[in-house]
Amino acid sequence: MGKQGCVYLVGAGPGDIGLVTAKGYQYLQQAEVVLYDRLVNPLLLEYASPQAEYIYCGKMPKKHILRQEAINNLLVQRGLEGKKVVRLKGGDPSVFGRVGEEAGALEQAGVPFEIVPGITAGIGAAAYAGVPVTHREHSLSFAVITGHDKSSSGEPLIDWNALANGIDTIAFYMGIGNLPHIASQLISHGRPSDTPVLLIQWGTTGKQRTLQGSLANIVEKAKAAKFQNPAIILVGEVSAIKKGASWFESKLLFGQHLLFGRASDEPSGIGQHLRDQGAEVFEFPRMQLQKNLLKATDIPTDKDLLFLSPASVDVFFASLQANKIDIRHIQGEFYGVSSKTIKALASYHCVGKEVTERDSHASSLVILGDSEGIDREKQRYAFGFGDDFIATHTYSRVPQTLETFNRLQEEERIETIIFPNARSVQTVTEGFQACGGSPESISAYAHVICFGEKSKQAAVSAGYSVDKVLSESTKEALFEALLQKDVPLVAAFS
Repeated sequence: MGKQGCVYLVGAGPGDIGLVTAKGYQYLQQAEVVLYDRLVNPLLLEYASPQAEYIYCGKMPKKHILRQEAINNLLVQRGLEGKKVVRLKGGDPSVFGRVGEEAGALEQAGVPFEIVPGITAGIGAAAYAGVPVTHREHSLSFAVITGHDKSSSGEPLIDWNALANGIDTIAFYMGIGNLPHIASQLISHGRPSDTPVLLIQWGTTGKQRTLQGSLANIVEKAKAAKFQNPAIILVGEVSAIKKGASWFESKLLFGQHLLFGRASDEPSGIGQHLRDQGAEVFEFPRMQLQKNLLKATDIPTDKDLLFLSPASVDVFFASLQANKIDIRHIQGEFYGVSSKTIKALASYHCVGKEVTERDSHASSLVILGDSEGIDREKQRYAFGFGDDFIATHTYSRVPQTLETFNRLQEEERIETIIFPNARSVQTVTEGFQACGGSPESISAYAHVICFGEKSKQAAVSAGYSVDKVLSESTKEALFEALLQKDVPLVAAFS
């Protein structure tokens, strides 16, 4: 009997990748196939399995990449093939997400499925704009309404009288195109024309924009501000609670969209901190590590060992275990090129020293690092210690990261590029080229910041126009650069 498949209909939340439920995140990591919509934050795809198949179902008004029937058929097909399938939908799949149609098709075909709720945009976007949808003094009821439907006009066919007079707070989804109709219907059915209205575009993301008005003037205001979908129209007294920038909009790095160069599979230690400060951080390209376990005959036991990264430490100790070699057989000293590497050695209860502490005239040394080190003569001889080198691992680019880049580029969410080291210039450039771009074309619309002169030299040689260089590897220098107004950006270091 073959493996039984299952389809997970998962809500991705309104945009902030931190708003996905723990269960949704778990299923995404396990998925063999991921079908995702346009309103799913592309950054969320970076957390799926590198081996997963990705299918873009991007729906736009009057322009569907995949029709709903084709999506239903794909879900059924992959489920019957025994795959773990995640159908990733913006917001909550049960709120205007057509999950009922997809679940019905799966049930009819006998494919097991689960529905994993998500935070719906009407609640999430309002909260990130600083507005609660219910309030003991202003709103005791809340309704979500489609801003368009499948009628010939596209204008929602609903009980306007009940809505205008029976609900305190109303959230219309994707209704900017029908905003004149919505406002006029509410007023003509008894809602006061001075009722506060709040528009929220791209809620919970760095592109979030808000606009306040009333039923009487919101149409003209939206037209003047060129407001477009995706947006929520929040009608009710709670909309007036917003006074100035919200807690989300007040974050230090709100609205900053940065691409942080990667040279390994390890996320940047500062990436999450930058996200906590409100920035959207895309660590590119996503890399996958392939371990090269050493044979017993290749493991040096009588020489000093210099580890170039935490990954090289992990592979070395995994090789000892695989070959059943006792650590006491290793007679040489352990050295690392960074504090992270020395911490990795400490995690195996071994003392590691800074490579600068080693006498260059000491006994022979073996350098352990990734396969790129074989071709980098400068790195091999950087410490004046001969040329014995063991490749412990290899890095390869995860194909999906290119799709993430293309989606972010289409949404104009790449404004600044940060190169934390010279190696990242190479990996990022190769990623750009795989997407059909070049350093020159990227520099035309994105600021480029380098950390250190070596990174700058590598970037300039590759063809980038460098806007700023940070020379000190301290948090103080980093945040000082962040607060400068000439370049709307952040810089980080590995």
